[in-house]
Amino acid sequence: MNTILIRFSDIVRAVLSAIVAGALFLIVILVFYQVITRYFTGAATPELAEIARFLFIWLVFSGSAWLIGKGDLIAIDFFSYRMRPGMKRALLVFIDLCTAALLIALLIYSEKLLDVVAIKRAPATGIPYGWVYMALPFFCVTGLWFTFERLVLTRLFTLRSSETSRGV
Repeated sequence: MNTILIRFSDIVRAVLSAIVAGALFLIVILVFYQVITRYFTGAATPELAEIARFLFIWLVFSGSAWLIGKGDLIAIDFFSYRMRPGMKRALLVFIDLCTAALLIALLIYSEKLLDVVAIKRAPATGIPYGWVYMALPFFCVTGLWFTFERLVLTRLFTLRSSETSRGV
């Protein structure tokens, strides 16, 4: 089961990194094109600005989920360096559970947000805002997946194995 979990998570990480790289590349191309056309023709391209803004939203949320999956989000580990290994693992489990609670709350909020923007469309492109703000529940679900993966593979089984080795 662990190999299936790891392989699926690696696929999700690869998809997220492709989304981040693709969105960043497209944003650079679109903004560069806007600068060139505005300089030479003086004409604005609101459609491209809107698409770049929507890509940025997806870039931020996909990148955040990717960083949760890699375990590279910002961490203040001043106290964890000074803790014994068992206490440090318990702290990491607590942090993962708090992260999961936050992601669940965001997922519930995102449902309400999607209800509000369900019938709205972007003015320049006509893209439904539901597609744009689908980035938030996507982030929550993938973040929860990676938190679950980290708890199962490293945190909880490590705690159980250390407890059984001590005879607890």
